[in-house]
Amino acid sequence: MEAIIGIINQVHEVNQKLETKGDLINVSRNISRIKHHLEELGYTFHNPINEDYNDTRTDCEANIIGDFTEGKMYISKVIKPIIFTETNNAPNIIQKAVVIVEQKPE
Repeated sequence: MEAIIGIINQVHEVNQKLETKGDLINVSRNISRIKHHLEELGYTFHNPINEDYNDTRTDCEANIIGDFTEGKMYISKVIKPIIFTETNNAPNIIQKAVVIVEQKPE
């Protein structure tokens, strides 16, 4: 399972770079195919970028930048995505997201 988690983390990192720098060589199509094959193996992942963050959230390990203000924080960067596998028809988190959290701009 560690190999699959490593592959998913690399796919996430490549996808982030593509979103930032643009799809210079049409790699996004290949990323989509890899995601599809991982789903066939029972693995899915979620990038929680720009989602609201509060201290009750259990699917993320957060590094908080600035003062924590309840209800006014968001995920500004995702270092590792949330990875799920399905067990007994229910999603099971096998990796929590590693994220950077900041105060929402007013």
